[in-house]
Amino acid sequence: MARSVLQYLKYQYPDIRVLYVEDETFSREKLLRVLNRRFAHIHVAIDGVEGLQLYQKYKPDLIIADIKMNQMSGLEMIKRIRELNEKVQVIVTTAHDDNDFFVQSIENNVNHFILKPIDLDLLLQAIQKSVYQIQLEKELEKQKNLTRTILDFQDNLIFVIENGEIVEWNQAFSTVTGIGIHKNHPASYQSQFLSSFFVEDPHYFYPKDKERWIEEFSATGKNVAKVRWKGPLGNDYNYVMKAGPIPGTKQILFVLTDITDLEKESREKEHLAMLDPLTSSYTRQKFKEILAGEMRRAERFDRSFSLILMDIDFFQTLNKQFGQTAGDKVLITVSTIVQQRIRECDMFARWGGEEFILLVPETDGNKAVLLAESIRSIIEQYHFHTIGQVTCSFGVAEFSPGKTKAELLAELDRALTTSKNNGRNSVSLYTKEE
Repeated sequence: MARSVLQYLKYQYPDIRVLYVEDETFSREKLLRVLNRRFAHIHVAIDGVEGLQLYQKYKPDLIIADIKMNQMSGLEMIKRIRELNEKVQVIVTTAHDDNDFFVQSIENNVNHFILKPIDLDLLLQAIQKSVYQIQLEKELEKQKNLTRTILDFQDNLIFVIENGEIVEWNQAFSTVTGIGIHKNHPASYQSQFLSSFFVEDPHYFYPKDKERWIEEFSATGKNVAKVRWKGPLGNDYNYVMKAGPIPGTKQILFVLTDITDLEKESREKEHLAMLDPLTSSYTRQKFKEILAGEMRRAERFDRSFSLILMDIDFFQTLNKQFGQTAGDKVLITVSTIVQQRIRECDMFARWGGEEFILLVPETDGNKAVLLAESIRSIIEQYHFHTIGQVTCSFGVAEFSPGKTKAELLAELDRALTTSKNNGRNSVSLYTKEE
């Protein structure tokens, strides 16, 4: 029979669903009158088989059941239900008071047992305690669902490790790692599972012993580091990984914030800062850094390299005669010609107003002269719009171990001066006789 809203509001426990199982008709009807005054949702069964069916269909919060019934006993029914739900509250009523009954009740995690004939006050106290526990569990579940929703709403990768196992994680973490995507996934994963996601990079945290990555991460003393992880499609992601203990537990909370786009943007800005905005060649400052690194490498491995310094002949005259715009186009074109001619490992920079410099690794002075001569010839033969022919002068100097940067650059400048003194549009190699 349908109950009115007013009736529903009068119930002591309107939100608690009850399964009442009793095979004896008089006892069932008597207790049912008591329960109907307190609960809005009651499902009644006359034996364990029907009780189990009703539980599977309605998932009640509280079970009140007699022990001895036909077909399936109350304890057997409770055992089956416990396999489906360990937390459901169970009150049993029985006329038996032997030890075997109590042992079986304990084994099946019965919450309360009431001897028959039923003392109504004791039953109501047991119901009150069970309802309180049910309401507490529901509130905890509500809070857990709220926390889960908040976690899954986060773009950050969040996971919790306890005693070497990953016990909690959010949707973003699951998407990247695959954890929890399949229905048959285990309840927890070993933390070593994550070691396969780390990508080795000298600029990011990478464990020496992947099986002990948590200990190595903690040993940094900062509990925060940049890491690179493999993404779900094989692409790499950059994260800031933070970790900290959860108070009152043995759990460690890890949060990974994606900084892939930020680092990409930072690298792009850094790259742009390294380049001359007009000619797209390296700046003088960046070239000095490259030169210092190459000198260290050459010293360490006893290798040589060469520098080529080039100057556009009579550039100031061209600027005055044809204008700055035409002059800028000459700079751009000369830079493009050189960059198309050199190797990927060669480093090219704008050294001054109309001067460019080129670092040629693993190349002695004579081979560098050949490269400079080929560049000089290409520029000489190129027809510049509105201007016609443009030529360049070149100086070449070879590095040898023990030579300082100042000495090398001074030799390079002298070689360029030699080319200019020889009538320009030529290549000169520095020699000690100069």
